[in-house]
Parts: sequence; C-alpha cells; structure tokens
Amino acid sequence: MTSTIRSTSTEATLLTETPLITETTDVVANLETRYLSGGPTDGVPVVVFLHDGAWGGASDVTWGDMLPLAAEKFRVIAPDLLGYGGSAKSIRLDVSPFAFRLTHLFSLLDHLGITEPVHLVGNSFGGSLTLRALTNPALRERIASVTTIAGTGGAWRGADLAKIGDFDGTPERMEEIVGYLCEPFDNKDAQLEARMRWAVAPGHFASMKAPHTAVPGAMAVQRPADPYPGNLAGVTTPALLIEGKDDTLFESGWSAKLQEFLPQAKAEVMDSKHSPNISQPTQTWELINGFLAEITKGDNA
Repeated sequence: MTSTIRSTSTEATLLTETPLITETTDVVANLETRYLSGGPTDGVPVVVFLHDGAWGGASDVTWGDMLPLAAEKFRVIAPDLLGYGGSAKSIRLDVSPFAFRLTHLFSLLDHLGITEPVHLVGNSFGGSLTLRALTNPALRERIASVTTIAGTGGAWRGADLAKIGDFDGTPERMEEIVGYLCEPFDNKDAQLEARMRWAVAPGHFASMKAPHTAVPGAMAVQRPADPYPGNLAGVTTPALLIEGKDDTLFESGWSAKLQEFLPQAKAEVMDSKHSPNISQPTQTWELINGFLAEITKGDNA
C-alpha cells in the first residue's frame, strides 16, 4: 500500500543542469522517497535507473549526466534507494539487502501509476538489484528488460571490492573510493562533491554499517544457502551486461560467466573501470540506447 503526505518538485540536483529532469520527494509506504524523473509521459517505455551502493550513492551521483540523454526519448525514473541519498534512512536486517529495496521500488512505481513492464538499468549494487529482480517471478512479470553495469548480483567478487567498504568521512577517503569506481575523467570534482554531500547525510553511515554488525554467538543463525545465480535458469527477459575492462571490484569475465545462466543476454566490455555511466556517460548511454532500440521495435518510442 502506498501513501502520499508530501510531494515537492524542484530544480533537479544534477551534475549537469537541465530542465528535462525534476527532483521529487514523495512518501511511499510511509517512507520518504526521493527520485528524479523526466522525459515524455505518454506512449513511451519507462526506464528505471538504480544507483550504485558505494558510499554516497544516489540517483544524481550515479546518473546525473546520463538521465538528460535518456529523457530525450524515454520516460525516466531514478529513485534514491532506501538508506541512500534523500530517501529514508530505513533498512531491514531480517531479509536480504535486495529484497526490501525491490519491494519499495515497485511500491514507488505503483504510487506513480506505472503498471506496464519497465526497463531496469542499474550500476553496481543497482545492477545487482536488476538481476535479483529476475529471480522473483512476480516481479519478473513487471520487467521488460534489464541492463546491469558492473552489477553481478553478488557473485564473482574481485580482490579490491573490500577496499571500498570503509569510510571515515574525509574527502581524501572519498577520492580513494571514486578512484576504484572510475578512471580519470573531466567531471571528477563535481562527482566528489555530490557523493560527499550524500555520504555525510545523517543516517547514511549507520544504514551502511548496520547489516555488518557482529551478532553474539548465542544469537547467530546460519543463513540459508543463496541459490543465485542458479535461480536465473529459465529466465528469458532481455538483458544487457556491461563490464569494465579495468574493473578490479569484480572478476574479469564475469559477464561471460553470467551468460551461462542467461544465454539470451548480450555482453559488452567497455574500456573503463567500474562505473562508466559516471566517467563515460555518453558512450555508455549509446550502448544502452542501442539495446533498448532493438527490443522496443514496434513501440511508439
């Protein structure tokens, strides 16, 4: 069930200023939910962008330079996931980090009256969310396609992933983290400023750290085995897998390994690190746009 207590639209908090995108905060399922949106509203496919899960991740941080490009053709929605950005710093510790955020995402779509299948695009943790959504038959019916940029669903972790897990609140540490996400790029200073702003927002640090709190031995419960990625078997939803050639946060070749479970998926390797959507937004969007053009042939888009 969704409810709205407050809704505001303001000039978007974007790294690239544009009138094409607006920033809104609604209350969805009793939780403040910030999202960016734009593009045509009638007769075009809806593309939902899910941001990364690194410190300071948010819709504008991950997609600020790409959303205006996508909004020229598609209706776009880019929410701040729970625990991040301007959304409620509310999380659940009794289910997986994917499950409650996916439930909230589709509650937001219900709130917006979006009932048709949507195209999901995610980076890193957001990309993993798109893949995990495919393992849920009820959600899969609402998904037209998925694109994951350096999001594996949690499998094939690289040696450097642990190196971005801690944050001490300093700009120097944030610069180190962004160095793992992106190769050198022109807009780095703006990225650091925007990510730092959300990283120090009240509640974000606790939301990030709470799932890793040690539990006394007498209270420890063994988690059931995770069936992923085996539970992708039989999924036929169109998928695009974008891997960064120089990404050290996940194993090289993860996209080819994932194709063993999603044989219909198309894999692309970019000359980038983990987040080409930030460092190379135009080139990344060209890949995604080409993929969406192929699978939306015959639509009004």
